[in-house]
Amino acid sequence: MRLMISATPRGWTLGALASAITLVSGCAAITRAPTTADAIQRDAMTINAEHRALRDTVIERLVRRVATRGDRTVDVLMLSGGGQNGAFGAGFLRGWMQRPADPMPRFDLVTGISTGVLQAPYALLGTSSAIDTITALYARAAKSFAPSIDWWFWLRPTGGLVNTTRFDRTIAQTLAGPLRPELDAAFANDQQVVFGTTDFDLGIGRLWSLGDELGRRGSAGSSAAAERTQRLLKGATAVPGIFPPVMIDGHLQADGGVIENILPLLTFDDYTRLGQRLQARDLRDVTVRVWVIMNLWTHAEPKVMKPSARRSIIGRSTSVLFYAHQPASLAALENLARAVSDRVPGMRMQVKVAAIPSDESVSPGASALFERRFMHRLDSLGFAKAQSATPWDALSFDAFARPEVPPRLH
Repeated sequence: MRLMISATPRGWTLGALASAITLVSGCAAITRAPTTADAIQRDAMTINAEHRALRDTVIERLVRRVATRGDRTVDVLMLSGGGQNGAFGAGFLRGWMQRPADPMPRFDLVTGISTGVLQAPYALLGTSSAIDTITALYARAAKSFAPSIDWWFWLRPTGGLVNTTRFDRTIAQTLAGPLRPELDAAFANDQQVVFGTTDFDLGIGRLWSLGDELGRRGSAGSSAAAERTQRLLKGATAVPGIFPPVMIDGHLQADGGVIENILPLLTFDDYTRLGQRLQARDLRDVTVRVWVIMNLWTHAEPKVMKPSARRSIIGRSTSVLFYAHQPASLAALENLARAVSDRVPGMRMQVKVAAIPSDESVSPGASALFERRFMHRLDSLGFAKAQSATPWDALSFDAFARPEVPPRLH
């Protein structure tokens, strides 16, 4: 599933990987302690309570951020999945930061899915050095973090096809590199990064707070927290069948994009709670600004299908099912903003979206899992879009209507 991958083997296409997965899906495995479906199901109530506690904590920190900022504003950034297309988001962030007018704000909350998880810590900091780092990471992806094919994958019980040694090292450097003290300071100042995984045992999305995970203190101290967080980030970007999934707290975790390709995190009821907490602090007329960077086009690429090609039709169904998330999620977010603005006293909510143009889905390299020239193109496209007079899209997000067909497809 290229759409959610954060780094992939050079030169492999989706079809080639799908064929390889088919050959080994029966024997690939990952080690876990014995358990039962009933035992897994019993964990659901605990997980639901943890999610409720996480959302409540997010709300309280946002209230404190509003009081600290003093401008009656909350800035939330949502970074989608998109694999190699994350180069678009990196370019957009760089161009946004350098805008002479309406530059990038300092974010109170950043949420990330898949490749967006890798971008989130740097976007939260929002400094020149942080944005330059994420830009360089994608520019050097082939040599710095793209995993290589594990040619013995059929003998290794990893649940994936690739060796992630370089990718793991990149995650470790993010968590323990020179920007880590700045991240700790941001978390101490109530700025937040929340990301999602897919719990394959329960079939639900899981929510994780990066700052809280890094701040865990067990018997092994901070090193155990860092190792656990590294595994969580690895799981959050683990495309099923390609990247090895991870076991966390007895549950199998992989790419959050299986559930949702953006992470809105807070529901209408949560925004109602936020409004009530703000009112209790005499913080009124607050504007929540939600900024969404879609590291992916919003609709599947147009494709001539052969009616008798059963395997192709099955593969196309999987792709279309995934892409149907995009317009539906964005439309739901816009509806949420209208509901919050209309029905939560003292609060307004705005949503702005920047997405890769849908015609990029047929550009050379777009169908590859990793293609350096295509990534460079998307970086440049993202930068130019952010620098333009119209960086935010005025789109009608509808799964039953395609964006305008580009001239070159006529």
